[in-house]
Amino acid sequence: CALPISVFQPIGGMLQIPLAFERAIGHHIQFGTEVRSINQTGDGVRVVHRDTRTGIEREETADFCVCCLPMSVLKGIDVNFSPEMADAVSQTGHSSSAKMGLQMKRRFWEEDDGIFGGHLWSSSLQLGEFSYPSNDYFTDKGVLLGYYGGGGQAGLSSMRIRDRVEHVLTQASKVHPQMRDEFDNAYCVWWNKVPYSLGAYGRTPNADLREQF
Repeated sequence: CALPISVFQPIGGMLQIPLAFERAIGHHIQFGTEVRSINQTGDGVRVVHRDTRTGIEREETADFCVCCLPMSVLKGIDVNFSPEMADAVSQTGHSSSAKMGLQMKRRFWEEDDGIFGGHLWSSSLQLGEFSYPSNDYFTDKGVLLGYYGGGGQAGLSSMRIRDRVEHVLTQASKVHPQMRDEFDNAYCVWWNKVPYSLGAYGRTPNADLREQF
């Protein structure tokens, strides 16, 4: 029998999904635009948005508005929700998850240790989830998922970026001593510090209380 295939890793990264939308409907997209208010009227909806480069505000009117803003961002926008909807939005929390990629000069985990994909878990390491790439085997360079977990773990959220990288290199080097010599570059994102995300993903209030890293 035939089994459905689910999208796991889009070629070129997750960014390829919004880029595909841009190719299809790019002429309708206004970039550099910040939503300031959404107000439903008796016969439609009014949306006020601001050009982030010039500061100029404009208003659009339409029959309907499809809003895909994260709840964490929506809380700070002027929207005339019903009392029930306003309560649901205010009660929704967002995960503090963060992620860091570490580019290495060579794929030492494959060459030296025979590791091809998978994860490293250790309660003694403050790394959250550490993962090995499941793509581009036997190529020259590679990117490790050096950290995926709560943004506040080990005080990382309040650190400078270079200090976050230093923390991860120090912890991961306890398992892979080659890390220091092979380290090339790093990229990290703490979603709760990104103005238009303010969190990694939505969570119900009860789930927020249970979230532990």
